[in-house]
Amino acid sequence: MTFDPDRESGVLRLATRRRIYESARRNAGQHLRGIQRLTGLPFGSVSYHLSYLVRHGLLRAEKEGKALRYFPVESSSGDQELLMLLRQQSVRAILLFVFSHEGCTQQEIAASVELSASTVTWHLKKLLDAGVVTMVRSGKFHSYRLAVPRERIMALLITYRESFLDRLVDGLIDLWERREE
Repeated sequence: MTFDPDRESGVLRLATRRRIYESARRNAGQHLRGIQRLTGLPFGSVSYHLSYLVRHGLLRAEKEGKALRYFPVESSSGDQELLMLLRQQSVRAILLFVFSHEGCTQQEIAASVELSASTVTWHLKKLLDAGVVTMVRSGKFHSYRLAVPRERIMALLITYRESFLDRLVDGLIDLWERREE
């Protein structure tokens, strides 16, 4: 569906729907409950208006497990997949650790993010399957590296920085910006 400013202005005529739409755009990759918390609106209203916005082509819904995550229609599918992963706190912590410690092992990741080894392995499999990290075998150990450009991850983190509310994200962005100077 192509962008039509006249259709958009008609669809966003209601203040509640416009508020939900703006929240979904600012917090791309957020799920229904997250948008409901951010807007403070009743769950049923948020659900109805998100469905309406998807049906009218202003937002796109992508299924992740049993939940839907909402994105602006102009976002790329690659960015959507990466944002869906970054929206998960444990996955984000693992990915940020790999980002700043190229070639790290699963044991190092588990110690840093304070998750069990099996949980880290499960999340690393999601990152491997999505093509976000790669695994390199050396002897009986595996090390992990980013498979996507660091700039792509940083661009998403900087764009949606306020929506993460995460000191890890803030710290990494600050380091990245200092490196750029």
